[in-house]
Amino acid sequence: MEDVSKNLTEQSYQYIRQQMEQNVLAPGTRLVNRKLAEELGVSAIPVREAICRLASEGLVEHIQGSGAFVREISREDLDELYVLRDLLESFAAGEAAQFISQSQLEDLQFIIDDLREITADLQERQARHTTPAQFNRWVDLETEFHEILIEASRNRLLKKVIQDQRTITDVFYALRQLKHKIITPASAEETCLGKEQLLDALKKRNPEQARQIMSEQIQAGRRDVLAFMRKQERGKHAT
Repeated sequence: MEDVSKNLTEQSYQYIRQQMEQNVLAPGTRLVNRKLAEELGVSAIPVREAICRLASEGLVEHIQGSGAFVREISREDLDELYVLRDLLESFAAGEAAQFISQSQLEDLQFIIDDLREITADLQERQARHTTPAQFNRWVDLETEFHEILIEASRNRLLKKVIQDQRTITDVFYALRQLKHKIITPASAEETCLGKEQLLDALKKRNPEQARQIMSEQIQAGRRDVLAFMRKQERGKHAT
């Protein structure tokens, strides 16, 4: 019975999060337990538990007397998350340099090759930024790259903490309009070079260099994303 309850809660969690990522449940939307339960064909209990989990991840906020609402992710939220990512993922990169397997190194190289293809297309077309399809593919490759690296660190607790704090960043990318414009030919080239340098440090089993390069990569991402958000905010104020 307990397993059934856990499965229903997980099902509810995945459904609500997917609705958020697809902007069906947009920032500011009130989450009504009964309505969501009817959509899922479950009782209100797993829905309530799923909403509590989303709240613990920072994606939902409870307002006393009003209910639970999809949270608007601010520039300050992302800034703080990038600081945390720097601490955690840089450490993971250093650990990975000690334990990463040959097959994992090869998988990272395949990902870099795919990122290089997207970058080459941007440069050949003299495009100002990625297409939506290229952006989605880029984010998937970035996620896979980091997952392999975290797995290679062989630290299960670190893996869980990193996965939890990346949730808000993932939803940010899903919700932002014109998000594909974040990645330009210059930023794509910078990312590829950084990942190639990181892979070289991993092959050389150099933890300190791996940590430093990962930190530089995350700070570059922080710079680009926050600059993009500032630009969007200026555009809203101008209209």
